[in-house]
Amino acid sequence: MVEGRPVPSYAGRPLLELVGIGKSFGRTAANRDVHLDVWPGEILGILGENGAGKSTLMNIIAGLLSPDVGKILLNGETVRFSSPRDAAAAGIGMVHQHFKLIGSLTVAENIALGDARWGRGMLRLTSLRKEVGALAATLGVAVDFDRRVDDLTVGEQQRVEILRALSRRPRLLILDEPTAVLTQDERLGLFRLIADLAERRMAVIIISHKLEDILENCRRVVVMRQGSVVDRAHLAGRNRADLVRMVVGEDLPAVVGSPERAVAAAPLITVENLTVRRANGTLAVDGASFALLSNEVLGVCGVDGNGQSELIQALTGMVQPASGRVHYHLQGVRDGWQDAAMLRRLGLCHIPEDRHRHAILADLPLTANYLMTHLGRREFNWRGWLRRRAVHDRVAAAISAFEVRAPGPHARMAELSGGNQQKFVLAREFACAPRIIVAAHPTRGLDVRTIAFVRRQLMRMRAEGAGILLLSADLQEIWEMADRVAVMAAGRIRGPVAVSETTLQDVGHWMTAR
Repeated sequence: MVEGRPVPSYAGRPLLELVGIGKSFGRTAANRDVHLDVWPGEILGILGENGAGKSTLMNIIAGLLSPDVGKILLNGETVRFSSPRDAAAAGIGMVHQHFKLIGSLTVAENIALGDARWGRGMLRLTSLRKEVGALAATLGVAVDFDRRVDDLTVGEQQRVEILRALSRRPRLLILDEPTAVLTQDERLGLFRLIADLAERRMAVIIISHKLEDILENCRRVVVMRQGSVVDRAHLAGRNRADLVRMVVGEDLPAVVGSPERAVAAAPLITVENLTVRRANGTLAVDGASFALLSNEVLGVCGVDGNGQSELIQALTGMVQPASGRVHYHLQGVRDGWQDAAMLRRLGLCHIPEDRHRHAILADLPLTANYLMTHLGRREFNWRGWLRRRAVHDRVAAAISAFEVRAPGPHARMAELSGGNQQKFVLAREFACAPRIIVAAHPTRGLDVRTIAFVRRQLMRMRAEGAGILLLSADLQEIWEMADRVAVMAAGRIRGPVAVSETTLQDVGHWMTAR
């Protein structure tokens, strides 16, 4: 519970009740006989591993899906939502983990969509800027109403989603992974605002894999597993370990670090005075210089939108720098800029920050997704002929080795939960024992078990001599995994410095350019 806030007392009847909700997709039961209640003024936490049925249940409440069985009661009255518009009209808002924004429109236009307050046809954008701008200031978030959504980073897009939902003053707000890409200050601002809204009798449901979000802000928690509610608990006296056991049914093994890196470790990437510009010509990276060494994790953090994404794009060959030099100490490397395909052949792999846009093809099978980065290998492609059996066998082995829950190699990627999609991406990227691993937010939006798995795999690759550039918005993750840390602020890089020689407070000051 937010410090200083009184514990709410619930009387009367719940704002929302779910009675016996069931939902299946083909032979797969996503929800089974789910009973749930949420009270006015309550902040309720929902926990569960990826694939536990949380998002399906929330999509039913928000009108995106219809239940096969069961009923929804709002203020004691049975309701049926045929669309998100119906749910919104009833006072239900949802911020999805995977955003519902239209990339070709501006921030202001996205916020105005479907909201009659801002007019029909000709939009009253001046009024929108004033009202939503005041809300953003309360939250402590900077917003540029005139930028196109396609030009925003993932973190900036999430802030727009949160602002859009809160601007509609819902009676019930559902937040699916709301703090995945927020800084600590932004996270605290969001929860202060939520606590204020709860005091005004708005109900909030929070789905989060960050257990601290639940422990610090919720009075009750509901735990789901394999589509069913398996536990309900008041959070007074509970700690993080208690929640982990509730979610996974056991204690998780610790992430085991590799042996200490040798002082004289060889560089794998040397960056000298690198400058990168955005598509609109503005300066994103301003004179960055650093080195990534073998057998180390170099953490890069910063407030989202300060040049981290553009730095990653330049290092992985996705964009050409405006000036400066990047040298890859890999066998066969040529002087000059290297594109992504060449770098991959030389031994660099990339785990992108936006899995759905840059790492997977959701409608294609796992075999096709595996070939995205391995099609040129003789093992699978002999003189233009695809060796389907070899692909099938290698994907089956990857599924087994990385504990991917999938029906088989020919399952569509969209059939997998987000955590299993990410594990498959790791299996594909690590298949050729890369020397350099560029990992951007590799655990964002994953459950506690999958986070631990991904971190163990990264540390295994470090122990085998790889150099890992880890971009993360989670400072605790940086502190648990990195040997050195660098901070980006206003396009400039501070560090790197050994994690043992700095503090979280120092890094927080650097992130805000102080």
